[in-house]
Amino acid sequence: MPDIVRFLFAIMLCIANMIIYGLKVNIATAIVGMVKSKKHSNSPGDVTYECDFGDEDVAGVDIDGPFDWTTTEQGLVVSIYFAGYLTGMFPCGYFADRFNTKNVLLICVLGNAFLTLLVPVAANVLLILYIVRFLTGLVSAAHLPVVNVLVGKWVVYEEKSTWFAIIYAGTSLGTVISILSSGLILDWFGWKAVFYIHGALPLIWCALFYWFFADNPETQKYISEKERQLIVTSYGHRSLESAHMDVPWKAIFTSVPFWALIYTNTFGNFCWYFLLTQLPLYMNKILRFDIKSNASLSCSPYLINAIVNPLLGKLLDWGRQKNYWRQTGGRKVAVFISCIPPSLCLIIIAYLGCNRVGSTILLILSIVFCGVIFVGHLTNHNDLAPNYAGILMGITNTPGTISAFILPALVGALMETGHTMVKWRYVFWINIIAQTSAFVVFVIFGSAEIQPWNQAP
Repeated sequence: MPDIVRFLFAIMLCIANMIIYGLKVNIATAIVGMVKSKKHSNSPGDVTYECDFGDEDVAGVDIDGPFDWTTTEQGLVVSIYFAGYLTGMFPCGYFADRFNTKNVLLICVLGNAFLTLLVPVAANVLLILYIVRFLTGLVSAAHLPVVNVLVGKWVVYEEKSTWFAIIYAGTSLGTVISILSSGLILDWFGWKAVFYIHGALPLIWCALFYWFFADNPETQKYISEKERQLIVTSYGHRSLESAHMDVPWKAIFTSVPFWALIYTNTFGNFCWYFLLTQLPLYMNKILRFDIKSNASLSCSPYLINAIVNPLLGKLLDWGRQKNYWRQTGGRKVAVFISCIPPSLCLIIIAYLGCNRVGSTILLILSIVFCGVIFVGHLTNHNDLAPNYAGILMGITNTPGTISAFILPALVGALMETGHTMVKWRYVFWINIIAQTSAFVVFVIFGSAEIQPWNQAP
């Protein structure tokens, strides 16, 4: 058998990320067609918008849906997912490290598919929709810890950055496909079809993953002995015994690089989650793009991410192998790219006003730069301790998800009386400050070297 099983496994993880992220963001587009259009005005019959591009540009922008939800309720429909995600992060990280990781991932994907299929029915009662969205976030919390654990089991050290980038490219590809297809499905078939179609397709992946792949290379049936030995003898390989090792809690929580990672994962995610959840809304309400244009423009930066990140990951691996930089230096470069350039873009957007072309270009660049988190701090858990990568991800991504819960709710509350650039500017500055501080902390205190407490005492 050709020595490609580890590559096929990585591609399956990439597709799993596509599924989880796709089902995470589809409601951000679908909700545009779920709610009744509300045009805020100063007097009856006098409709005004922050940016007026003329009737020919904004015709068909507003879709009139069946639900009379306030902007605060709409924000909660999106953000309650992340409350469940936050709640489940640490338990899922622990389960990923201590139990059969393959089964944890299967439960994660199957749960997402089933709960997505329930959304059209649940939406008739807002409280039930909140519960379904919360549970969707809860089962989704497993996917990042699971990826970190499985990479430790399946990917050789010399290929780590490259394959992390390819696997995490699934988050960008899933976002692209979800936003674009959601816009088209919404326009052609209505909002319910978004959830029915997206909820059914993951079942194919589940069947393939269940039948053809094992939890680890040691027990994988369809693999050559040469490739099996290449993986299990690689530096930093996560062994079968790791699931039974005592967790060195004291060493973990007294580790300076780990605390730097907690801070960076908390505040370095702000811009990513803000744009992930709120970009379609901003482009619809401020830049006044119709749903099809909105979907196409919103997904374009994620497509660029899916191409750029694997190339950057390959570059980081190449530079380390050539001794141009150490692993830590490469990670710090990636964290810089994911934090500082997007902050500069948001500063310009905040004061650019109604410049549609300029704002759109800068928003696209912001997401492209933010997407480097997947070869930056989100890879760092496996750098520090492959044997406890799931637990570390569960710990750091609990506060790391707070921004995804807070920001949609904050935007909903701020825009209750109408969408204006002044109100959006407040949100931009929150993201700018968070991102900048994340870079400063990581560049001073962060590390990408395997820590002594990774090994059993």
